[in-house]
Amino acid sequence: MSSLSEFAAYKRLPGVLAGAGGSRLDWQSGQGMLDLYGGHCVNSLGAGNESVAEALASQWKRLSFTTNLIQHAGRDDFLQAWAPLMPPGDWQVFASNSGAEANENLLKWALMATERKVVVCFEGAFHGRTAAASAVSDGKETFPATPFEVRRLPWGCTDGIDADVAAVILEPIQSMGGVVDPPGGFLAELRAQCTENGAWLLFDEIQTGVGRLGQVWASQVFGVVPDGFSTAKGVAGGVPMGLSFVESSQASRIPDGVTGATFGGNPLSLAGAKVVAAHLAQPEFLAHVRELSQIFRSLIGVGPVVGIRGRGLLLGLELHDSVSASHVSQALLEAGIMVGTCRDPQVLRVSPALNLASESVAQLGDALAGIGRME
Repeated sequence: MSSLSEFAAYKRLPGVLAGAGGSRLDWQSGQGMLDLYGGHCVNSLGAGNESVAEALASQWKRLSFTTNLIQHAGRDDFLQAWAPLMPPGDWQVFASNSGAEANENLLKWALMATERKVVVCFEGAFHGRTAAASAVSDGKETFPATPFEVRRLPWGCTDGIDADVAAVILEPIQSMGGVVDPPGGFLAELRAQCTENGAWLLFDEIQTGVGRLGQVWASQVFGVVPDGFSTAKGVAGGVPMGLSFVESSQASRIPDGVTGATFGGNPLSLAGAKVVAAHLAQPEFLAHVRELSQIFRSLIGVGPVVGIRGRGLLLGLELHDSVSASHVSQALLEAGIMVGTCRDPQVLRVSPALNLASESVAQLGDALAGIGRME
């Protein structure tokens, strides 16, 4: 007799989720919950967004899937929607399925284009769980062996970038590492060092991109343009998608035939991404992200919160050292609010839908005030 059970990769929360809408989670128990985690930045427009639903249903009926060897109108629609949102420069994009895959492509391209063997990354980084992506990550998720030479630097350090380096990869704000902001001048100095030494500067914008920081891209927030960057998570409104962007002058150095993805850039994900782009093109949409970020900062001093890191709606709530993030996140769950944690035991992560209602911050504040500090 055969059996099948799920591989125990995740330590899941108690209870069973019955449904979700916007920034609300509904459990089978009947409990409703405010979602300030956003599916780990995936539900950029909230769960079950009607615009995304309509686009996906229409696309499915018109063209559900086709091989990448066939052109279709959805590709041009996608490019036209995202072109006005790009950082300065002439860009090319390749669509895949996830953030890790998007980072793998960037790293492969840089290594092949420069014909070098070293990649610089940073302590505290997380770039994915596949071989190359985990090689430049910092933590237990790393792959058993690295496919290239890795040079890991302390966060904020710009030493060690020389003529052997193919690429420098980093998150403009380290999310899993604790929502760690870049030191002043750090990104600009990396840009200068990479330019001087002929290395590619790569931004992992899987969590910082797609409007999460109050601009479409972190490069626009910090005024530093990389040679290539990735994004994923909420780029298609909840449909799996990874994107690797490369500046055209660098793209011309990438060998033919080294890039492909069966499901990458499928009609459904392109349709979802077009809807997200339409929201990001509205100035009031990104203005709401920035305004809401400031409202969240009013929580400093409320209950156990002693500070706030990050930008936009990628925020880290720094907690008083008398309590831990695991303790506070559990207390918030019991109060009907979901937030995230990270590798820093004193930091809660907040990454809600970008269209979160402002009154939700007051609900979080009331719950935090009830938790207080353990003096």
